[in-house]
Amino acid sequence: MSDHWETFPCQMGDHVAWISYDHGIRFELEGIPFNNSARFAAVLKQPDERGLPSGEEFARLNAIEDQLLEEISEKDGIQVGRVTTNGKRHFFFFTSLPENVIAAMAEKLAKQHGYEILFAHEHDPERSVYWNQLFPTEEDWQVIQDLRVQNALCKEGDALATPRPIEHWAYFKTVGERERFVALLGNRFEGCDLYESPDSERGIYTAKLVHTGLPDYRSMNPFTTLLNRSARECGGDYDGWETQVCRA
Repeated sequence: MSDHWETFPCQMGDHVAWISYDHGIRFELEGIPFNNSARFAAVLKQPDERGLPSGEEFARLNAIEDQLLEEISEKDGIQVGRVTTNGKRHFFFFTSLPENVIAAMAEKLAKQHGYEILFAHEHDPERSVYWNQLFPTEEDWQVIQDLRVQNALCKEGDALATPRPIEHWAYFKTVGERERFVALLGNRFEGCDLYESPDSERGIYTAKLVHTGLPDYRSMNPFTTLLNRSARECGGDYDGWETQVCRA
């Protein structure tokens, strides 16, 4: 397990989900000696209206996870993620342990912690559980970027309650790509400035778009998802956003 984990919210069917996964292990997955995936699901006792845990239940779920990490030692497996959605928290592992051992482990956890613990076990040499159920899509990755900026603002004492100018940057290899991008989106923003950046690795033709709004990730993500998708469709690269800190 690496020390580089990422966390992001997304929609799974009709339900909100929060996914945490080991991002740093992605280049090492092919080499790990564990070809089975094991998933444990703790059924929440007090989910909120979104099907997520609250209050003291976080500590109880953490205790279940800590015991799983003790039960599945480094020689037997590795944790790669967790997903919380629809009244359950799922813990994902790759392991060499057989299904009967995983079943016994789930039963032991249930007795010790007083939770209903479900489990799933399958042969997964392709690591499909990691790539298909945990790893972020392009749009999920944009949410991760938005959360990073939001968290950086909060660390500076920003309450995220004051609308302010927010600048977005996109880079393109040709003038034509940038022109298509601006034609698609320019009238949706308050300002649009164009630059040439010969030292940029991402492209020498830059577009800076500006809108006024709140910098929390929920407010930002509709803008950033649109900009990211549009920049890629036009052959360019959306580089994210920045804004000033507004302390209370």
